Amino acid sequence: MNWFAQFSRRLSMLLRRAQFDRELDEEMRLHIELREKEHAETGLPPEEAHMTAKKHFGNLLALREVSHDSWGWSWLEHLSQDVRFAFRMFAKNPGFTAIAILTLALGIGANTAIFSVVYGVLLRPLPYQNPPRLIVLHETTPRVGNVSVSYPNFLDWRAQSHMFSQMAAVYSVGFDLSGVAQPESISGEAVSPNFLSMLGVHPILGRDFDPSEEKSGTAPVVLLSYQLWQSHLGGDRNAVGRTISLDGRSFTIIGVLPPDFFSVDKTDVMEPIGVWITGHSEAAAERGDRGDMVVMGRLAPNATFEQARAEMEGVAARLAREYPAANDQCSVALMSIRDAFVSDARPAILVLFAAVMFVLLIACANVANLFLVRGAARTKEIALRIAFGAGRGRIIRQMLTESFVLACLGGILGLALAFAGIQGIAKLIPMDMLSGASVSLNGAVLFFAAGVVVLAAFIFGLAPALHSTKPDIQTELKEGGRTATVGASQNRLRGILAIAEISLALILLVGAGLMMKSLYNLMNVNPGFRPDRVLTMEMDLRTQQYAKDPAVLNFWQQVLDRVRALPGVESAAVGTVVPLTDNHNRADITIEGMPVLKPGSYPHPDYHDVSSDYLRTLGIPLLRGRTFTDADNENAALVGMINQKLAREYFPNEDPIGKRFMSGHLDPMGKNPPKWITIVGEVGDTKLYGLANPARLEVYLPYRQEANNDMNLLVKSSVDPAALMKSIRAAIASIDKDQPIFAISTMNQLVSDSVSTRRITLVLLGLFSALALILAAIGIYGVISYSVAQRTHEIGIRIALGAQRSDVLRMVLKQGIKIALVGVAIGFAVSIGLTRLMASLLFSASADDPATFAGAAILLALVALFACYIPARRALRVDPMIALRYE
Repeated sequence: MNWFAQFSRRLSMLLRRAQFDRELDEEMRLHIELREKEHAETGLPPEEAHMTAKKHFGNLLALREVSHDSWGWSWLEHLSQDVRFAFRMFAKNPGFTAIAILTLALGIGANTAIFSVVYGVLLRPLPYQNPPRLIVLHETTPRVGNVSVSYPNFLDWRAQSHMFSQMAAVYSVGFDLSGVAQPESISGEAVSPNFLSMLGVHPILGRDFDPSEEKSGTAPVVLLSYQLWQSHLGGDRNAVGRTISLDGRSFTIIGVLPPDFFSVDKTDVMEPIGVWITGHSEAAAERGDRGDMVVMGRLAPNATFEQARAEMEGVAARLAREYPAANDQCSVALMSIRDAFVSDARPAILVLFAAVMFVLLIACANVANLFLVRGAARTKEIALRIAFGAGRGRIIRQMLTESFVLACLGGILGLALAFAGIQGIAKLIPMDMLSGASVSLNGAVLFFAAGVVVLAAFIFGLAPALHSTKPDIQTELKEGGRTATVGASQNRLRGILAIAEISLALILLVGAGLMMKSLYNLMNVNPGFRPDRVLTMEMDLRTQQYAKDPAVLNFWQQVLDRVRALPGVESAAVGTVVPLTDNHNRADITIEGMPVLKPGSYPHPDYHDVSSDYLRTLGIPLLRGRTFTDADNENAALVGMINQKLAREYFPNEDPIGKRFMSGHLDPMGKNPPKWITIVGEVGDTKLYGLANPARLEVYLPYRQEANNDMNLLVKSSVDPAALMKSIRAAIASIDKDQPIFAISTMNQLVSDSVSTRRITLVLLGLFSALALILAAIGIYGVISYSVAQRTHEIGIRIALGAQRSDVLRMVLKQGIKIALVGVAIGFAVSIGLTRLMASLLFSASADDPATFAGAAILLALVALFACYIPARRALRVDPMIALRYE
C-alpha cells in the first residue's frame, strides 16, 4: 500500500472514529458468536460455550487498541485525549488556571514585544543584495576618531582599491522644495551613480542614474523616495519625466525608490554627487574638507574583510605621504553595514532582551511552583494510576501536555499584550535608533513567540512532572500521612524555585538601579547653557537670490530685527550651531607664536558663527572680556571668542584676551598674509556632542564677518516658546515667503532627546524589574503560605503546648527570610558579573556601585518580608483545637 493510501485510511479512521468503533465491535461480536456456536455444537452448555468463546477470542479492549494502533494515528488520539483532559482539569481549578495564564502571558508578552525590537533593529535582513559583503568606510584621525571622507580621497580610494568590486559615496544634503503650498525643507543625498546598483536596489519606477549624469553641465536629474512620490505626487505613475523645483532650480524626475529603501539616513531625493559638489559646494571638492560624506563598498568575490582593511590602510598611508597637509596621520576604518547602522543601539537592546528573559524565567518558576502545589494535591491520583499499571512516561506525557496547553493559552494572551506593548515601545524609540526598521508582529516574531511558548512549557512543566511521578511516590504517600500531602523533598524544590526568583529579581533591580543613577547623573550635568524657554529652528538660504554675502547678511539682520520686536521675545540670535545636534563645523587654527606643527597636530576646535545676542539667548556665561556687538561687522577688525577649554590648554596661566589666532595654517611660503583674529572674550564650555561627552575646543566668530547661508534662529521668550512659532513664521514670511523653516524644537526637547536611549532603557528596565519584583513576592508568598498550610497541625500542637504566638510568627518569618537571604546572596554574586555587560550604558556610575546593590537588596528583602508576613499572620490565627480535630 502506498503512502497516499495509508494516509487516506488513517485520516478516514481519525475522522470516522465512532463509525469505525461500531463496525469493529460488530465484527468482533460476530466472531465470538461463530465460535460460541462451534463450542455449542461440541456439546457445551450455552453459557459455558459463550464464556469459552470470549476467553479464546481475547481481551476486547486490548484488541480494539491494537486495531487503533494498526489503522490510525494512535499518538494523535492520545494527544487529543490528553488535551481534553487538560482542559477539564483547568476548568475544575479556575483560580489556578487564571493565575498561571496571566503569569505566563506577562512573561511571554514582554519577550515577544522586546524581540520585535531585537529583530527589527539587529536581525532583520537588510533590503540590499548580499548585505554581508557591504562595507562602510570612514577616515580616522588621532584627534577625533572616525570622521567623514573627503571627496578627493574617495576618488583615490575607488581608483586604487582592488578588494572592492564597487565603491560609492553618499553625501547627506538638504533641499528647499518650492512650488508647493508651503515651502518645505526636505532631506536628500548626493550619491555616486553606481550607489543603487552596488546595493542591489532597483527603482520601482523609472531608472537608475547614468554615469554620464555625474558630470558637471548635464541636465539635473533626481530620484524620488517612495514617500515623497506618494505625498507630493499622489503616486502618479507618470511622474517620471516631470520636473520638481529644488533650491529654485528645476530637476527632472527619472525614477522612484522602493518603499522600504534606507541608506545611511532618511532621504527624500537623490542627486548625482559630482553634479552636487560642483553646483552646490566647491569646498567639498577640496581634499581637506570632510563634510558629511560616507563611503560604502562591496567586497570583490573571494576578497575578505581583513584583506580589504589591509589594502585600504595601505592606500590611506600613500595618500598621507602624497597630501600631508590634508591627510597626515589620517587612516581608514572599515565596518560591516549592519554594525554601522546599529552598533550604538545594540548594547541597550541586548540588555533589555536579557531582562525580559529573566522575567520569563521568574514567571516560569512561579508557574512551576503552582504545578508542584497542584501535583501535591494529585499525588494520590497519580500513585493509584501507577499502581494500576500506568507507565511513568505516559503520566509525564500527560502532565507535559497540560503544561503545553497552559503555555499556549498564556501565549495567546501574551501576544495580545505584546501587540499593545509594541505600539508603545515603537513610539518611545527614536527613529535614528531604528535605522529605518519598523517594529511589528511579523512572521519572525510570531515564530519566536511560538518557541518561547514551547520553552516555557518545558521549563515550568518538566520538573513538576518528573517530581510528581518519581519512583518513590509510595514513600511520599507514607511521608504525607493521612492527608497524602507531599514530603520535604517537594518543599525543598519549591524553596529552590523561590530562591531562583529572588536572585533573578535582584539582578533586574540592580540593573534598573544603575540605569536610574546613571540617568540622574546625566540629567544633573551642567550643559554649559540654560535651555529653559529657548526655541530653536533652522533655515538654509539655498536659492539663487542668496548667492552673495550682502543678501545673506541682510536676510539674517532682518530676521533678528523682526523677531526681537515680537511680544514675549526676550532675546533672539542666529548661529551656525545648536548644542546637542548633529550639525557641527570644525577646522584647524594657528595661534600666533605657536611653532609650526605637523598637519593633524594643530588645535581643531568647533566653529560657531553667531550674532551678538547668542550668549545671552542660550545663557552661556562670559568669563572674560566682552561679547560681540553690532559693530563687529564686515568692515571691522576680525575678532573672536574662545571657550574655557581652549584657553586652559593653549593659554595656561595667562589672559587670552588680546591674543590672536587664525583659521587654518600659516602659508610656509609667506605668500598669503595671515588673517589674524583677535580674542576679545572667553566663554564657558558647552556640551556640544551630548551630556555624556566631554567639552571640546570652541571658537566663536561674529556672523557678520563670516557670512553663512545655513543658520539656526534661537529665541528666548518670557512665555511658552511654542506659542511664538506662529508669529515667528509670519515674521520670516514677511521677509521671504518661500523660505522654509525646519528642525523646530525647544532646547529642553533637545536635552531630553540627547538622553532618550538611556531614558527608554531605564523605563523598560524599571517596568520589567517591577514585574519581576511582584512575581518574586508572589513566589515567596506561595512557598510560605503553602508551608503554613502544611504545618497547621504542628503549629496547633505548639500553641497547645504553650508556645507564644510571637514564637510562631518568628518561626514562619525565619523560613521566608532564610529563602530571601540565600536568593539575595546568589543574586549579588551573579549581578557583579552581569552588570559589567551594561557598563557602556552607564554615566558616572560604577557597574558594581555598592549603594545601588545595597538599595536593591534592601528593597527586595522588605518585599519578601511583607510577602512572608501575610501567611505568618494566618498562622497566628490557628486554633489548636480545630487543628488537632482536623488532623
